[in-house]
Amino acid sequence: MRTPQQRVHDATRHLLDLLEHGESLTPEAIELRCELAEATAEAGHLDDSYYQVEELLKDARREHGPDHPAVVRAVEAVEAVRAIGMRAAEMTD
Repeated sequence: MRTPQQRVHDATRHLLDLLEHGESLTPEAIELRCELAEATAEAGHLDDSYYQVEELLKDARREHGPDHPAVVRAVEAVEAVRAIGMRAAEMTD
């Protein structure tokens, strides 16, 4: 099983490859951005992860409209990051 750090590394590399071709808002890029945000949260960098998913959701909605599967996936990523954050907060209480 890959560690969160490995997932961050892999998603970043794949996303950078897509960005070289200007494809930051394709469904594939949005999926990679979701993966990166979730892995970033799991790696303990919650502030960065919250920022990533907030921007991702705005971008996905603007590019694809509210009902597109990429937007649904972005919403799932927001929820996943929030859940990770809540679990982390519970562990520190």
